[in-house]
This record gives sequence, structure tokens and C-alpha cells, in this order.
Amino acid sequence: MIFSFGSASLARRLAAVLFLALVPALPALCQQQAADATPGIIPKDRLKETWWAERHQAVLEAVQAHPDTQLLMIGDSITNNYDKSKLPDENFQPTWQQFYAPRKALNLGFSGDTTANVLWRLDHGEVEGLHPKAAVLLIGTNNTGVGNETAEQTEAGIDAVIGDLEDRLPETRILLLGILPSELSASKTERDTAVNRYLATCYGDNPRVTYLDIGSIYFKNGALNTPIFYDPRLPWHPKALHPDTEGQHMMAEAIEPTLAKLMGDAPRMPLTAMSDINTAVIPVPRLEQDSYDWYGRHHAELAQQKGMDPQVVLIGDSITHFWGGLPNANHVNGPTAWQKAFGGMSVLNLGFGWDRTQNVLWRLRQGEFEGLHPKWVVVNIGTNNLTGTSNARASTPEEIVEGVAAICSEVHERSPESHILLMGIFPRGPRADSPLRASIEETNRLLAQRFAVDSTVTWLDIDAKFLAPDGTLPAALMLPDFTHPSDAGYQIWADALIQAGVKP
Repeated sequence: MIFSFGSASLARRLAAVLFLALVPALPALCQQQAADATPGIIPKDRLKETWWAERHQAVLEAVQAHPDTQLLMIGDSITNNYDKSKLPDENFQPTWQQFYAPRKALNLGFSGDTTANVLWRLDHGEVEGLHPKAAVLLIGTNNTGVGNETAEQTEAGIDAVIGDLEDRLPETRILLLGILPSELSASKTERDTAVNRYLATCYGDNPRVTYLDIGSIYFKNGALNTPIFYDPRLPWHPKALHPDTEGQHMMAEAIEPTLAKLMGDAPRMPLTAMSDINTAVIPVPRLEQDSYDWYGRHHAELAQQKGMDPQVVLIGDSITHFWGGLPNANHVNGPTAWQKAFGGMSVLNLGFGWDRTQNVLWRLRQGEFEGLHPKWVVVNIGTNNLTGTSNARASTPEEIVEGVAAICSEVHERSPESHILLMGIFPRGPRADSPLRASIEETNRLLAQRFAVDSTVTWLDIDAKFLAPDGTLPAALMLPDFTHPSDAGYQIWADALIQAGVKP
């Protein structure tokens, strides 16, 4: 069995591979002890359950009948549910027919399965002879749920499944989904969160595996949105675990842009129509090609912060990126203002050109703020969310606020003692009626409303300082695109940061 090793887990994954290879040669008692220690990586069948055995046989027949299968959907009951068409809460076939059937998809979801069961099914022919373009893997919730496995045991099980798929399907791109949120128990949620954080780090740069955590789409006002789970409406009223008809369709929308790229085809639904989900809170890597190497800068950031103890960390897009500081940008627009604001201070610049809130969330979960405890974190993000392209739809002001709030939460989770200085979105366009002005004003109004009572965040809107009395944006303060400040424009930002107390 061949595994691809992520830098964050090389030793652990190698140990799991060797351990799994040795298990068949162990005496029966030792095999049982091994299974007890790492249940998620030991293939295990459920053939005593008639329906499970019959479904496995049906899958084998489908594999034989459809050697041209282009997409595999692998998982547990949440994936198995696509077979259902029960109105109103479990009507998942329309979603399957819209997003997956046209791609010649095969459903390898089995209710109640853990990683151990998936491994057994892979060992017994469920992908034999297939050469799909992509495989979507959603597994692990039963490991931490009914299986009561630890986060580490579940991570090892998911690693084992990924490694097995990479070995059996060397030409297939894998879309690995994070464990979806549930309300089964606080301890399960804690374990699921740990698993997802591990997966984000482990598979962030894997060329064969794309990791996507869409859990944020199931939250509303900071709490799990239980009405889009069908479990509580069942006669015995279990807690929320399975998305209902609406929730499952939201999941399909959330993964569709990424899946379409992996499949090499067009999205099954226009990006502009995917309004049921807030893409601003779904962490994704680079979306737009820009004038620099996005991934190269990401690795430069990780290298730069090693051994660094910055007093200030800046987080943002190109406006932050091209101000100055380390790591060096390919061009700098505000050197004088940078010296004024930060001269003599240790500052890390986490600004990336063309970034949206969802890109910042991906970078934070990939380690760009790990181990840092600056006094100040200056966040200036959101302007690119207002612009739609063929790679991402434009976000609404309300969605941008949620994306910014998620970023602040990620920062505080890693460094609760840091004080966040949240900037309002800078004005764009030369005139008061320029296309994005109204959206920027509304976004800033909502941000001010959201963070006015947050003692850990200082809201700082300097929009008016850039503008003339008639609302025009003076050319001297901006580059010709009327989006990026000139050195004179950065001076306004520098003065505001100094007045806020960022510079001692």
C-alpha cells in the first residue's frame, strides 16, 4: 500500500502503514489488540447485516456494469442518503441527478460505516477496474460517534483510506471533505474539530488530494442550524447529524466549484446561482491568478514566521500585500508610509493579492498564524469579495461580515491575547457613484454594527479620510486603478494606526 505523506504527519502516517502491513502476520490475540488500539485502520466487514451485504454485492455488480464511471462518492449514511427520494426531508435524488448522475457517478456510501468498513470494501472490489476522474470522500463521523474513537485514531483511519485510494486509483483526484458538524455531544464536536484541523494541515499541499471543510455552511448566528438536519424531526427525535433535503443540496453547492475543477468540467450550476451557501466562509486556496506566485508566498510566510516574534501582524489582500515589510513583495507601493507606521518594529505581512475572506481562512488553517502572539493584528479584507469572476461569485455585504468574523475568530482562537484592529474597506472608484461604493458603504455599516460591542476588536473606518467633500477619490491618494493606495494614501492608513496606538 502506498501513502502520500504530508509534512505535518509523516512519522505518524508511516507508522500506520507499517503497522497495517504487519497486522495480518500477527497471532490472533495480537491482531485483536492491534484492532483495539487503532480500529480505524483495520479493514472490517459488516456482512452479518443483510442489507449491508446486499448493498456491497449491488455495488460490485454496478462496478462491473459501469467501467466508465467517472466519479466516486465514498462515505457513510450522508453519502448513502443520495439514494433516497423521500419527501419532504430526505428527498436527495434531485440533488444527485443535478450534480452527480451526469458525471457518471457511483454511490459508495454505506450507512453506519467507519473508515475500517471503507477499507474492507476497497479491499473487496468496490473500485476494481475503475478509472474515475475524481472521488469525493466524506468519512469519519461514525469513528468519533458510535465508534467512540479518538481524534488520532480517526485521523489514522482517514489517512489509511486516502492511501488506499491513491494506490488503487493513481489517476484519480480525491476531494476530501471535513467531518460535518453535529450536535451529538460536546466531546464528539471537540474530536471532529481536531480531526478537521489535522486534515487541513496534512492535505493542504497534496497534489492528489484536495481538502475542503464546508462545515461553516451549517451554522447560523454562531450556532448549528439544526432546522436543516432531518434527525430532530424523526419520531424518536435524535440530535442533528444528517443534513435534510435543503442541507444536502447546500453541501452539493458548496463543493461544486472545487469538484468541477477536479473533474475538468463546467459547474453543474452557475456560480452566481449558488446563493444558498456563503462562500466567504468556506476556506479555499488561491482562486485568481495574479502577478505573483500565491503558493510561493504562502510558503515564504511559513518560513518567515519561524523564530519570529512579531509585534504586529497584518492580514489582508493586495492593499496590505503591497504596502511593505516581510516577506518581501515583488513591488512596494508605500515605503515611506510603512517606515512611518512600523519603523523599528517587528512586523509580519500576511497580505496576499486578490485574496478574499475564504482565502485568508485557508491560509490561517494552513499555519500562517500558528505560534504567533502579536500585540496587534490589523485585518483589512473584503474588497475582493465584492467582485465576482469565473472562479468565485461576488459576496453580499452580509456574507462578507460573516467571513470577516470567521477570520477574527480564527485569530483569537490561536492568540486570545492579541488585539484585533479591524479596518473598514477602503473606498474604490474615482466618483461617489462608482460601482462598488454603495456595497462598500453597506459592508462597512454592517461591520461597524457587528463589532461595535466586541471588546476584543477595535473597529477603524478611515473611508472618509480618503475622500474629498464631494465624495471623489483624489488621484494622488490612489494608483490609476483607484483601488490601491499610493504612498500618500498609505500615509493616511499609517497615521490612523499610530493614532490607534499600534506604534508605541
